Amino acid sequence: MYLAAYDQAGESRALISDAVPSGCRLHWMEAPERQTSHTRWHQSQVLILATDRWPEPSIDLLIETFSPRHIVLLDQTPESHWYGMPSRNNLHLCDPERLAETLATLVQVSALRPSSRLAMMSARPEFDSALLAISLAWQISRDTQHQGDVLILDIGQPESDIPSYLNQPAGIDFMSLVERSACIDKKWLAEQGVELAPRIHVIGMSEQEYPSAMTQASLQTVMDKLETIYSSIIVNLVGMPICPLLQLMAQRCDQHWLLTDQKNISLAQTRRLAEMLYQAGARPGGVNLILAPFLTQVLPGREMIAAQLELPIRGVLPCAHPLTTDINAGTLLPPTGRYKQFLREVDRLRTLKAEKSHWLDKLTGVIAREVNNE
Repeated sequence: MYLAAYDQAGESRALISDAVPSGCRLHWMEAPERQTSHTRWHQSQVLILATDRWPEPSIDLLIETFSPRHIVLLDQTPESHWYGMPSRNNLHLCDPERLAETLATLVQVSALRPSSRLAMMSARPEFDSALLAISLAWQISRDTQHQGDVLILDIGQPESDIPSYLNQPAGIDFMSLVERSACIDKKWLAEQGVELAPRIHVIGMSEQEYPSAMTQASLQTVMDKLETIYSSIIVNLVGMPICPLLQLMAQRCDQHWLLTDQKNISLAQTRRLAEMLYQAGARPGGVNLILAPFLTQVLPGREMIAAQLELPIRGVLPCAHPLTTDINAGTLLPPTGRYKQFLREVDRLRTLKAEKSHWLDKLTGVIAREVNNE
């Protein structure tokens, strides 16, 4: 991940360099009026500015040019003048003591909180995003920190698969929801057959729907209402190319999981999706790569992919092939057998918690340490 920095007085370089999170690369800008055309400027996800002047046209220009990507501003003016400027979602004013913490908050990969909005994305409809969405919704709905229902907006292409996976009839579709947005409330949605599993609500996209028919205003209205009803929303956008609908939905989410395999064409399309998200103001640490699937015997390997894309790899999507029988029989939920193991692996993607060691492994480790001490 690239960070760009401009230190106007030239006295904060050591401070900024020491605050850069591990794994990030720092590019120094010497002449901002010329650097905005530099490749590193366009590749950078975060801009760090340090200034002791106000007003300062060159800083204003950098803020306007780099936005809506995230900017961290060290206000070193005697009267903290920059704190009086109009607030912007992507502008983070901080003191030198909080610089490292602020940068870490922007670039670190974080657990998916129960009250989050997640977008799952891939330009190629080759991944079992329906199963991943169901699994995440099931885990979130049973999280002790979560109250209420989980909504899956299954609007990827070519069509919604989740009702078939759950062996349930589909409820109201997304286009009908847009057309009847004035009716949306919790009670009305329950009457539209959206609950396909306990505490899991699904709204899909039918084959006959055309996203281009939706206006930005109508979509914003629907999402505003849904977000007042559901604290946890999973948006399945897998298979949808970059388009206004995808951009609008992605902007409503605080985490973005990009699913990709190891083919060069998939990686190239994933890079374009990530760049679109950064340019739209997504938090860099919230744009994560999910390798789906990942084969260790195939190149490029995990380290090569991470270096090639400059994206944090969140993890590997578990193999879903053993679950085909359960999917065909419509017996995924409640989970049994192999699906329970699949859910545990998906939950590690959600929480970022390491797998707990088996009691036998722990006992073996204790014995080994005692032997070494002797």
